[in-house]
Amino acid sequence: MDNERRQRRRKRRKRKSSLPVALVFICVMLGCAAYVGYYFFLPNYEVQPFHEYFSIDSKAVTLVLGDKRLDVPDKPIVINEVVYFPFGFVKEYMDPNIYWDSAQDRLTITTRDTVMRFIPDSATYYENSSPVSMETPVHVEDGQAHLPMPFVTQVYHYRVSYNVELRIVTVDALDTELKRSVISNDSARLRYKPDKKAISGYVFPMGEEVTVYAIDGEYTRVRTDAGLLGYVLTEYLTKTDPIAAVPPPEPRQYELTPIEGKINMVWDQVVNLEDNTAEWRRTPRQGLDIISPTWFSFDMALNGDIVNIADIDYVNWAHEQGYQVWPLLSDFTADSENVQNMDISNIILADTGLREHAIEQLMGLISLYRLDGINIDFEYIQPENAVNYVQFIRELAPYAHEVGAYVSVDMYNPDMPDYWSRYYNRTAIGETADYICVMAYDEHVNEATGAGPNASLEFVREGLEQTIQEVPPEKVIIGLPYYVRVWKDLLTNEARGMKAAYDLFQSKGGITAWDEALGAYYGEYTEDGSVYTVWLEEERSIESKLKIFQELGLAGISGWKLGLEKDEIWTLLQNYVP
Repeated sequence: MDNERRQRRRKRRKRKSSLPVALVFICVMLGCAAYVGYYFFLPNYEVQPFHEYFSIDSKAVTLVLGDKRLDVPDKPIVINEVVYFPFGFVKEYMDPNIYWDSAQDRLTITTRDTVMRFIPDSATYYENSSPVSMETPVHVEDGQAHLPMPFVTQVYHYRVSYNVELRIVTVDALDTELKRSVISNDSARLRYKPDKKAISGYVFPMGEEVTVYAIDGEYTRVRTDAGLLGYVLTEYLTKTDPIAAVPPPEPRQYELTPIEGKINMVWDQVVNLEDNTAEWRRTPRQGLDIISPTWFSFDMALNGDIVNIADIDYVNWAHEQGYQVWPLLSDFTADSENVQNMDISNIILADTGLREHAIEQLMGLISLYRLDGINIDFEYIQPENAVNYVQFIRELAPYAHEVGAYVSVDMYNPDMPDYWSRYYNRTAIGETADYICVMAYDEHVNEATGAGPNASLEFVREGLEQTIQEVPPEKVIIGLPYYVRVWKDLLTNEARGMKAAYDLFQSKGGITAWDEALGAYYGEYTEDGSVYTVWLEEERSIESKLKIFQELGLAGISGWKLGLEKDEIWTLLQNYVP
């Protein structure tokens, strides 16, 4: 009996002790179910300010461009409740051509028709040399120019706003369409990721408007008017309405003397003032449109002064013939023992004040001599000064156009495959200048290049085809060689006129066959133990280049130089340059 009672008691204890275990198990299961339900079905309600979430200094200004928060090293600053944009940001995101001269504390903004110059903290700036007042001047901070927000929106085609509380600056390009929508649910949250488990940065009141971007699954990327970026459930947005893009204003149109048909231009090398009166220069050339005398150069004091050997009688005669006059400004030195050609760009073009001084003189010369244009021939630009070279052209063009003068720029023929002159930035120059003259010659000039033709067809074609990848063909002028290089022992050469070279080799019996691939007659003769070699430029070689000009649809031709061409060239040009 006692054993039976003891067994019954043990069974009751086992039943009682198994009950808590079951309860614990049930609770654990319910807890797991709750966690699973929370994890998979319930959203995250945590809210964290964006400064904390992204570890941003709450006192710093945050930049938002479109739907991207920019982590830039130079951030906007706020002075007396005015936002100032650093030069670096403006250059990278708004205006790649804005120019800051830190040595002179001068800021320059160029557009197609205006040059704006600023002296920091001055309430006056200059537009094409005319003074203009500004309420909030440009400011310098940490050695860098900063532009006030009101001026940025005035000059650049952007919409800018600043949220004082959150210290967020938002920037939108006006020429980009925006899409707007309205929050339709009072449970809508702005989440940092397109996931209901993501932390929220903001809880929307119903009816708030947002700018919408891309849809990402169930979520849409949006931006609040305060500048907060994130994601909201797409179902919480009403129908999207677009805000139309605003096209940029049309630049001012200037009246330049029109040139009918293709351009027929010639460079005239004038070495001194007396050269202008040479009788042979006053011979009319049938079909000529533009003559470019080499009248202007820089003073060797490198102070930006321009040496001028122009002649008003020369201009008057040219105008009587119906020619336009585009004098050439070069960067060649007349004192190579003391001044190197490259010093021109190293010193003058790199200095805002000297560039401005040079341009002011050019404008005076254009007015004084009633010039129709200017031809810039800078051949000694170094890579480190390429940006200053482009800046000079960008600053010159608006002034020249304002007085009705063309701006043309001479460029090397792109030498493929090395293309060493790429840094001359033909694209930027082509956007500003009216024409680019490609000097499609001097393929072989000295011992370094080796002897060879002056302008083979392959050299000419490749250079022009490369140029029109960077510059519209209607702005490209092909520079033709009206001279010949006579080589001695394939080491040195002497430049001669077309007829003089032809007559020389004819008299020596040295003219051989036409080279179809090169597009030139080859000549050779021996005298006094030396071998003289030539690849002639004459009517047939020039015509082969004119066919390339015609095929590529270029703007015109220009020949170097007047007086070296055969008379037959002018008749030939009329067939190809109508």
